[in-house]
Amino acid sequence: MSQQTRRDFLLHTLPTFAAGAGLIACGGGAGGAASDPTPPTPTDPVPPTPEGYKALVAIFLFGGNDAYNMILPASGSAYSDYAKARLDLALPQSRLLALGAADNGVPFAAHPAMSEFQSLYARGRATVLANVGPLVAPIADGQVRSASSLRPPRLFSHNDQSDQWQKASAAGLESVGWAGRAADLLAPTLSRQELPIGISYSGANLLQVGRSQVGFALGTGGAVEANFLRQNPALRPLYAEMLAAGQEHLFAREYASGQQRGLSYNALIASALAAAPASMVSFPGDRLGQQLAAVAKLISVRARLGVQRQIFFVSLGGFDTHSDQLARHEKLLRSLSQNLDAFYRATEALGLAGNVTTFTASDFGRSLSVNGDGTDHGWGSHQLIVGGAVRGGRFHGQMPDLVPGGSRDYTGGRFAPSTSVDEYGSTLLRWFGIPASEMAAVFPNIGRFGTPDLGFLS
Repeated sequence: MSQQTRRDFLLHTLPTFAAGAGLIACGGGAGGAASDPTPPTPTDPVPPTPEGYKALVAIFLFGGNDAYNMILPASGSAYSDYAKARLDLALPQSRLLALGAADNGVPFAAHPAMSEFQSLYARGRATVLANVGPLVAPIADGQVRSASSLRPPRLFSHNDQSDQWQKASAAGLESVGWAGRAADLLAPTLSRQELPIGISYSGANLLQVGRSQVGFALGTGGAVEANFLRQNPALRPLYAEMLAAGQEHLFAREYASGQQRGLSYNALIASALAAAPASMVSFPGDRLGQQLAAVAKLISVRARLGVQRQIFFVSLGGFDTHSDQLARHEKLLRSLSQNLDAFYRATEALGLAGNVTTFTASDFGRSLSVNGDGTDHGWGSHQLIVGGAVRGGRFHGQMPDLVPGGSRDYTGGRFAPSTSVDEYGSTLLRWFGIPASEMAAVFPNIGRFGTPDLGFLS
């Protein structure tokens, strides 16, 4: 079986059988054998061993967040253009939460449900990265409608574009994510880290799947054990013995290996979490709050776990707002804002605000033009970054002119990104510990773009 086929096999089957067992959703680890024995070949020596602790926390907004009603012009002709295009979906100017001027000098504001984010921004702990999305190569204003070869395949498709965001290889078909490729590079330098770099509280995902490393999925309650083992503890040694027996078939061998890793990781995590300090921060009780509270709790026992680098994956769904957008979107953005604030305060309480960076991603943006009481699938979108290392209180990237038919309007108010996912991820990973000389092993197309470090992290 080829490496590519084997990797696809693992990606698509491990979540299925492991979730049924209640143990893992992905195999692999920082120090253990992984699904593919051939790691990427770096152009330079393996990166030096990272110092201290750092974590990235990805919040994926499933469905396609309408960023044009999340971050929007606050006044003047720019607001008038926005309101004219948005019709009944335009937010009243009097309710907007002022942020500051973007690169084009236009004052921008946040959705009225995002007062917590406004406060983080004012404190310099949050920023907005404008108009980012999947790109094969930079697209000039005059090429947006004509350069089909520069557009990622299957635009406006949920599955394809969420994959493009997580792969950051818009012209490629490889089923590995950019966080997984980063883990491939870093894992050999983390000799003391037994747990995988990638930890998901939102199930299996492509972002954390690498060539030799893939993520490990946990429940928000902590370590998970299969029902039959929890109800019959006497079966644990028998089950471990069965898994240790040699297997000839690929499926059986990978299943047994994944289950063994899952048992080991769960035991390690359960022991560490038993000694976790009580949280000093109250999180919202919704699903995103539960996930981020679990991330904060696991970070609090980082020393017991012996981890140096972690990339967490959490999610908030419901952003496919084809109808009833105003009410639905307000509820979602309130959850996002409150949870970003709670999680940042949790990192402050742990003394790690400068060691943890939280960032958003989504399938795509949405169309500036409306369709009834909702919007259609778009392309470029704005993203939020929060943390003590963030150069906040200002905008990064280039805001498009929100005029239908404008220079970056591909069609129907769907604006082409001016910043690529590659540049976004590269900036995050430079801070995380991937040297510039190794970045092409993570983002193969990064050399096509002019800004591998966008400057939003110090």
